[in-house]
Amino acid sequence: MKKTVTAKQVHYYAQVSKDDAAIHVNAEAAKQAGFERPIVHGMYLMGLAQSLYIKEHPLKWIVRYNMRFQKPLLIDEEVTFLFIENHTRIEVSISNRNNDLIALGNFEVEELGS
Repeated sequence: MKKTVTAKQVHYYAQVSKDDAAIHVNAEAAKQAGFERPIVHGMYLMGLAQSLYIKEHPLKWIVRYNMRFQKPLLIDEEVTFLFIENHTRIEVSISNRNNDLIALGNFEVEELGS
C-alpha cells in the first residue's frame, strides 16, 4: 500500500503529539541537521502503519507492536507499507520510492470478540 506523508499531516501530528522538534516542522533546521527537507515523525509512521492495517482488517485488534526505524522519511515522499501475515503475527516493512528501508517491525493481532 502506497501513501505520501504531507507537510500538513506532519504539522497536525506535531500539534497533537506536542513533538514540534524543528527537524519535523522547519525546513532550515532540517537542512542544518543534514536533511533535504523536514522528516516525518517515526511514531506517526508507526501509527499510520497500524491504521492502514486495521482499515483493511476491521475484525482484528493490534495487541502488541514493535518497530525499528532504519532511515528517516522526508516529508512529501511516497512510502510503501508491506504487511505479511503469519497467523497472529504481522510483519511490517516501510520503504521509500527508492526501496530504501525506512522501518521494520511487527504487530501481534487478535480477532475481535475472541
